[in-house]
Amino acid sequence: PGLVKLDICDELQTMNIVMSFRPDVIVHAAAISNVDACEVDRDLCHKVNVLGTQHLIDFASAVGAKLVYFSSDYIFDGKSGPYSEDDTPNPVNFYGACKLEAESRIRRQLVDFIIARTTVVYGWEQQGKNFVMQTIARLKRGELTKVAVDQVGTPTYVNNLAEALLDLVGKGQRGVFNVVGPELMDRYTFAKLVAEVFDLPRNLLIPVRTAEIGQKASRPLNAGMKIDKLRMVSTVRMLPPKEGLMEMRDSKER
Repeated sequence: PGLVKLDICDELQTMNIVMSFRPDVIVHAAAISNVDACEVDRDLCHKVNVLGTQHLIDFASAVGAKLVYFSSDYIFDGKSGPYSEDDTPNPVNFYGACKLEAESRIRRQLVDFIIARTTVVYGWEQQGKNFVMQTIARLKRGELTKVAVDQVGTPTYVNNLAEALLDLVGKGQRGVFNVVGPELMDRYTFAKLVAEVFDLPRNLLIPVRTAEIGQKASRPLNAGMKIDKLRMVSTVRMLPPKEGLMEMRDSKER
């Protein structure tokens, strides 16, 4: 109730809604983020993640709105992470290439924007798609779960991510910011932490190399991002994985 459905691929609908609301800020979190699905259906990935973003660029510009765009460490090749905002992108999959193209369009065409690069975002959400919710579900079902030991990132609690972005917007910041948790962690170690915090069986977690999982899209293995720039301008403390998971657990209990 009270929400308006918007398909950002529909240029006319996007125009009508943006022109009707005339927002000060557009927070653009819409995307196809299933990396393997993007590798298989490249047309749909480009349509949503690039052309849909272009529609929001056009109409944000028309009404003078700040555009806040969610990007990813998947724009990098994962050979020398963690990455700063100034490191050179080199995506190794189509999803990352589309996120980078959308970033480039925003930077070329807008002045007032925040590109928030984030990764391994977790928290409660209705469809249960994020890594933590999937891990919890599998362990509760008693399933043996293969988890990569060689995919390194910076896990990010979604409520913390939102708080940091509100702080950046409120302070009138512009440009590219890494908005992630402060701690580098591989997926297997993170999964073990999920099991510990949510009191689930860790012995069901099986450490494997990424090559053994058979994913359709290549992954940037040694990835993750640095938050030195964010710390210079924001007073919001980004939570390390254990603290974020405990907050997630306790928020559900309340």
